[in-house]
Amino acid sequence: MLESVQGSLAVNALMTGREELVTLNRGEDPSAVQEEIRDLEINQVPVLDNGDVVGLMIANPENRALPEDGSYERIAPKWLVSADTSIRRLIDILDDERHPARFIFQENEVVGLVTYADLNNAVARTALYLLISRLEIKLARLLRQYEKDSWSYVQHLSKGRQKKFAKLKEEMTEKDVAHDPIEHFNLSDVFRAVRNETALREELGFQSKSKFDDAKSGINRMRTDVAHSVKLVVEDVGEVAAVNRRCERIEELLRRVPSYPVQNAP
Repeated sequence: MLESVQGSLAVNALMTGREELVTLNRGEDPSAVQEEIRDLEINQVPVLDNGDVVGLMIANPENRALPEDGSYERIAPKWLVSADTSIRRLIDILDDERHPARFIFQENEVVGLVTYADLNNAVARTALYLLISRLEIKLARLLRQYEKDSWSYVQHLSKGRQKKFAKLKEEMTEKDVAHDPIEHFNLSDVFRAVRNETALREELGFQSKSKFDDAKSGINRMRTDVAHSVKLVVEDVGEVAAVNRRCERIEELLRRVPSYPVQNAP
């Protein structure tokens, strides 16, 4: 279900539509839009010729100054991305050439522009959050499958988290109700439990804790960045590579975790 929703989030929901773009006619003085792009804090200006997009003028990222000579990159097939391309695939594409932007086309027409900065958009954050959530859910199912007494995993958590779960257990005992602590685990808790349970870790193919640590490196940080809108997922085009590597690590872990029946889901 989550995989289907994640895959349905495409660049057409992320892009800036053509009608909203600041554009420049070929041969026009860049100063005509210089003030506007600084006000809007953008660095890319599509260049038009008789209404057709023919290239992209890129400003200096430090001061958003457009080339005084009006030079621009001519549009090429490698700068074109289909409107139905998934956001996950877009991250791959942006990482491949480290170009800051791609034109979005639909039915042989350029309909918008997407840049690395759009990965900070709520739609892109949602796609990444769903990817992380799939891993979190599968790992939680793995914990339930291997251990009847879920409370035994709490010993692997940080001291602060152990205190919170001790209080929770006390409250549950007073109320005489059974409760599954895994329902209250966050991603960091799940990682700690898997890392420190030898049987679980080896089930995923990791013979040492350090190997598992390498496999999950940066995923917790990305979850925090994605979930909090005040944090940037990427600050510049160079950071797209880090996001892509973390996505690849998540996908590799997803492949390693066995699938269990839905009724075992949290």
